[in-house]
Amino acid sequence: MASALQEGLRESGFNIGATNSCVTPVFLQGGLGEATNLTFDLRENHGIFCSIVVYPVVPKDVIMLRLIPTAVHNLEDVSYTIETFKKVKTRLEAGEYVGEGIADWA
Repeated sequence: MASALQEGLRESGFNIGATNSCVTPVFLQGGLGEATNLTFDLRENHGIFCSIVVYPVVPKDVIMLRLIPTAVHNLEDVSYTIETFKKVKTRLEAGEYVGEGIADWA
């Protein structure tokens, strides 16, 4: 599943760096607040859990999300994740994740 996820994300224009494992980083542009709201949206509204990495581990205004597909995931899960990430990226670029905090999404 990792190969399908990584290939699909790359083909959809996502920067996933040069990963050689099932851990799949996805690099986006945004600050801590946007990253927090985005990951909350992914988890609570789309059922996708990913870990979030922000400054100082990555440069300021870079969000790194880490996805880890497992043996219980299937190609339908991969497709759903890719389509959801496209939507979330569009929302991020439109400034929809800027706000007071995760309370705005509850």
